[in-house]
Amino acid sequence: MKKINSYISLVFIFACAVLTVSCEKSEYEPEEYIEKNQEEGFLSKTDHADSIIETTSEILVPLLHKRYDASMSKEEAGALFHEAINRFEKENSLTQRASYIKFEVWTRTSNIAHSQTDGNVWARFNFLTDKGSLNLPWARLNNAGDDRQNGAWDFYYFGAHASSISWLEAKSATAALQGTDGWHIKYFDIRVWGYKQFSSATGNSRVLSNPEIWLDNTTSTGWDYYYTGYVGTGRTNFD
Repeated sequence: MKKINSYISLVFIFACAVLTVSCEKSEYEPEEYIEKNQEEGFLSKTDHADSIIETTSEILVPLLHKRYDASMSKEEAGALFHEAINRFEKENSLTQRASYIKFEVWTRTSNIAHSQTDGNVWARFNFLTDKGSLNLPWARLNNAGDDRQNGAWDFYYFGAHASSISWLEAKSATAALQGTDGWHIKYFDIRVWGYKQFSSATGNSRVLSNPEIWLDNTTSTGWDYYYTGYVGTGRTNFD
């Protein structure tokens, strides 16, 4: 009888242990499960979904776009992009004007289920200069073929005309997605390098952000967007 009672006790203890582990696991599983196995659907929590974006006939188009594999770090991808810019500038003649500013846009798509998108992606950039605010037109970040792949980097090189200025500071930026093919954006950076300007310049300015956010809409014409806020740092001085 003692052996039977001992056996029953052991079974009971084991069952309790399994139940405890199961309960603990259920507390932590949902987030991972949803992240890896969620069905594609409306996922935005920005409160901006299905917005209307007013545009003008003037739209910025990148001079250069490059994509880099998800296995690369930000530093590795950035170094390759600068090599690509150097080749591009050697092969193409750009107008050498003091009123022409150059800057880069770095984005990374998250590496979770359905985070990639073929939807329209646009962006807008706001700068402060000694002549006042410089709010550039909307820029088109659409890529040929598959737009954004899970975990991949997409880098863009832009040039824009500005009045003759003595200094420039990157202040804020907006990334926007049109349509129902949601996008989970991990990184969204704007970078101005003094040594890459046409005219003599020093100092760097940037807007660095880690949105980690879904952009999505319930209609094919609606826009959802992420705004960095005024988080820019640094100043580029033009001699």
